[in-house]
Parts: sequence; structure tokens; C-alpha cells
Amino acid sequence: MRVGKISWLVAAALLAVLALGCAAPGTRVDDVQAIPTSAPASPAVVAEPTDPQADAPPNHADNNGWKRRHELSAAEQRTGRKLAARIRPKLEALRAAGDFAPASTQRALLDLGIKADTIEVTAMRPSIGQETPPPGTVYAVRFASLGCVAGDVRPDRVLVEVTGSAAEFGCLEPFSH
Repeated sequence: MRVGKISWLVAAALLAVLALGCAAPGTRVDDVQAIPTSAPASPAVVAEPTDPQADAPPNHADNNGWKRRHELSAAEQRTGRKLAARIRPKLEALRAAGDFAPASTQRALLDLGIKADTIEVTAMRPSIGQETPPPGTVYAVRFASLGCVAGDVRPDRVLVEVTGSAAEFGCLEPFSH
């Protein structure tokens, strides 16, 4: 009976040592607390995921790799900004006139001396569940073989962005649901 009692005490002592060794910092007797005792207790802080794809499926990057755009060099960026500065006033004039027709946007870009084979223009697409597209035009102008000035002309804005082209589709991403 004495051996059984000793075994039980040894097992209890081992469990106590294990419990103390596995305790969180600041919970053991000799630990120094990081927060002064006069400070009010703060609620636990739960870190939000900082990865932009934190809630995406594991193959999200692979599935969307076709959208990856070319990174523009400093010289390509400058060329794109100069082209964008020429395009914006023409498209702002169309917006001010209430002209959102793709043909008008195409004509405005051609009037700037931009070659027709570098221009893409389409009408806005209807939202899912709607049959009629909103007023507006989506456009892109390819420059320096890998650069794009792209955006749209809508009643509420003119968008002009300088970006790189994508290997799979060029400047304007194809429509998909």
C-alpha cells in the first residue's frame, strides 16, 4: 500500500511540475509582469490577418495568376503619365458634354494622334441581374509595348490609370461572372 501511495504522490508532483513548466508567461510565481500592476486590465487583442489573401482559398493566387500585370520601369511610368495627361482633358470634355458613347471615346483618342491598333474601347457592362448597361465607356491605350493607360468615362467621373499589361489579355481584363 505504501508503494501505491508513493507512486501516486510522484505522479501528482510530476503533473504539478509539468503544469508549472507549461504555464503562460506571467502566471508562474517568479515571473515578472510586463504590465505594471497599477495599469488597468486591457481586453485581449486578437490579431487580424494582414495577408490580403488570408481568407482566400489556398489556390487563389494560382487561379488569378493570369491577371498579373507587368511592372513598369520608371521610364515607362513617365511615358504613361505623359500620355494620361494628354488623354484626361479629352475624356473630361466628353463627360461634361454627357457623351458616353464608345464611338465618341474612340474618336477622342484617335484625335490625339493615338494609333487605332493600340486602342480598345467598349461599353460599360450591366451589373449582374440587370439587362441595361449603365452609361459609360471603358477604354485602354497600349504604349511602350507593356504599358497601359486605362479607365472609364461615366457620368460621375473620368478614370485614367497607368498600369502594366497582362500577359494573358493585354490592357482590358475580359469580362467574366
